[in-house]
Amino acid sequence: MKKIYWILVLIITIFVGCTDLDEELNDTVEGSVAKESVDTQSLLTAAYQALRIFDTQDNIFALQEHTSDEMAGPTRGPDWDDAGIWRVLHTHNWTSSHTYINSAYNGLLSGIFRATQVLEFAPTTSQAAEARYLRAFFSFHMVDNFGLVLGREPGEDLTQPPSIYLNRAEGIEFVISELEEIMDDLPSSGGAAVATQNAAHTLLAKAYLNKAVFLATDENTNGASAGPFTFSAADMNKVIEHCDAVMGSGMYTLEDKYFDNFSPTNTDDSSENIFVSNNVQGSNTANTHSRWHMTLHYNNQPDGWNGFVTLSDIYDLYEEDDMRRSYTPDYFEGNTGMNAGYLVGQQYAADGTPLQDRQGGPLAFTPEFSLTSSNEVNGIRVIKYPPDFVTNNTPGNDYVFFRLADVMLMKAEAILRGGNATNGDTPVGLVNDIRSERNATDLGSIDLTSLLEERAREFYWEGWRRNDQIRFSTYLDAFQEKPVSTETYLLFPIPPAALSTNPNLIQNPGY
Repeated sequence: MKKIYWILVLIITIFVGCTDLDEELNDTVEGSVAKESVDTQSLLTAAYQALRIFDTQDNIFALQEHTSDEMAGPTRGPDWDDAGIWRVLHTHNWTSSHTYINSAYNGLLSGIFRATQVLEFAPTTSQAAEARYLRAFFSFHMVDNFGLVLGREPGEDLTQPPSIYLNRAEGIEFVISELEEIMDDLPSSGGAAVATQNAAHTLLAKAYLNKAVFLATDENTNGASAGPFTFSAADMNKVIEHCDAVMGSGMYTLEDKYFDNFSPTNTDDSSENIFVSNNVQGSNTANTHSRWHMTLHYNNQPDGWNGFVTLSDIYDLYEEDDMRRSYTPDYFEGNTGMNAGYLVGQQYAADGTPLQDRQGGPLAFTPEFSLTSSNEVNGIRVIKYPPDFVTNNTPGNDYVFFRLADVMLMKAEAILRGGNATNGDTPVGLVNDIRSERNATDLGSIDLTSLLEERAREFYWEGWRRNDQIRFSTYLDAFQEKPVSTETYLLFPIPPAALSTNPNLIQNPGY
């Protein structure tokens, strides 16, 4: 495949119209005559900040979670109907005009643009490698969600639509080749907020693990397949190779306090986070506060928006003493009466007083909910990111993309799918190593079904459930408040505005 240079000025401009991003792009074009004066590190910082599109409760996170069996957004009387925008995601009944699908598409392209912009202004070798990593990261999500990646050949007329269009199969090959090419130029260390070699190994493992899914594409329609997929032993061995690189680095251990991975000080607290989006407490506009606001009731401490819930089928997967299900960090004392994890039943204030809903009844969350007619207490709530009680709306919780536990479970899955076991690791051993740290009992055996269940227990509300369900061929099945759906919904539609301005784009089948 020819080397692709990702210059997305025209793409972004025509997709999002007159926005602040337009001003960024215009400034870039005008400033191209004086590249030496550009602060390349500031451009790289802006590319990292583009990762914050994953922090919010809508956009790409909504596509990853509301469409899965982990999350739903019930209508509660006059609250949260929003013209069905959450409901159609959960029931797999969205259209190409869906606001969050369009904004997710534009946000991912914006990330690609910002990463590419770094490469235009004489970056150092390390800066270029980090920018290309970020470009590959956003491109992976474009392939996963929309089945395409866009680019240009050198010297193209920027007033014309980009000529390069990569389908799913080509897109995943690009992601893999980019990451393999830059590996040695990435920093070997630097913290979880930096695109390090271990971050690249983890993304490569993720790419090889999903490669069979992206290759299972109808060449005539560019449509996705529901599987079952043919996972090659060679690809699975690549997954294992990259997982071993991370596990053998000696830089990560499983965190014995699970919720320290997501705490307001998780940059310092976590021993297992590999790649995160950095948020500085009180000094930026990151939206990780949405992780507790979107689910807590108005009268919880801290207060919430009384929105999203998890499905009881997920909650029921846990043993009672599993700390992933319920755990109370020390710093909750005096600030709230709730626990981290899943919230079911009567809720309490910090002083132990039972809380009430807005009608004066007990604030007691129930497992049952309806997408169309829930009350204030219907649905199990989730606290995956413990609240920042110091700066509630500008929290310090870094948003987590990759953790050691994911690496270990990817290796277990790759072995189950035909890869060669290494270093004495077995699927059941890897799973039980994690379960032991989470205060869950050992499993006697592990197969693909029970591995998917373990991934649900470990990674709920972290943005990977849609990806997992598609790979395990359960995404289109019926589950709580969702009927069986068709292969159309394995990919999201290309926004109409993008199609109308770029003749190289092809709408995904069914839209």
